Amino acid sequence: MKINYYIGITLLLGACAAPTTSIDIESTTPLKENFLFYIDKDTNLHESDLLTTIKLPSKDYLVPSILNLLPNARRDYRSGSHQGIDFSAPLNTPITAVSGGIVVRSNPQHIDVDLDTYNTFLSTSAELGKTPDDIYQYILLGKSVVIDHGYTITSKFRTISVYAHLSNIAEGILPGTIVEQGTVIGFSGNTGTSDGALKNNKGAHLHWEMYFDDTGGRYFLGQNIPSNYLQSNIEALFDE
Repeated sequence: MKINYYIGITLLLGACAAPTTSIDIESTTPLKENFLFYIDKDTNLHESDLLTTIKLPSKDYLVPSILNLLPNARRDYRSGSHQGIDFSAPLNTPITAVSGGIVVRSNPQHIDVDLDTYNTFLSTSAELGKTPDDIYQYILLGKSVVIDHGYTITSKFRTISVYAHLSNIAEGILPGTIVEQGTVIGFSGNTGTSDGALKNNKGAHLHWEMYFDDTGGRYFLGQNIPSNYLQSNIEALFDE
């Protein structure tokens, strides 16, 4: 019996020691609550780094809670991942600049390709195992506007915002145009999607992205943020 007793004590002490080791490992992992993106300890953006908050791109539609509509979600149909937010704004909902800046891109002349051509581009993405930048920018975003906010949102990164799948771009929104926060820049739609290729009015929404540039590269809102923090961290960016 003594042998069994000592074996039991040894096993119990071993089991009790295991969680301590696990806690030590986990304590070295940075908590990502209140971060807008996190690459490493030197490259990240915390809520406290913001110089200002911004407005929602459509005041009646909040940041969704569904993970598939948020950054980091898989987009298997194009062999890529989502780097933006899909706001469920119905067709022709006015879309506004989230903050002041200069228009970098505006393509009101965009015409959707037919469905066969659209699917050919997706097949190319599947063969490559990623979405090529040219297909993404010039086909899948549809009618879109890009605004440079400079360093007005945070001094750590140059910031840009992207508004995609628009049905139309507002008159006068051209490259070089200075816009103020709340300026109507376009209207929600489905250009750049399979429904757009079919020329119907289904699936309209706003696909919106925000990127942060520094000398090391470009990072997207929500990058590397765990799903349990994602919605609340992104909401910290907006003045609701």
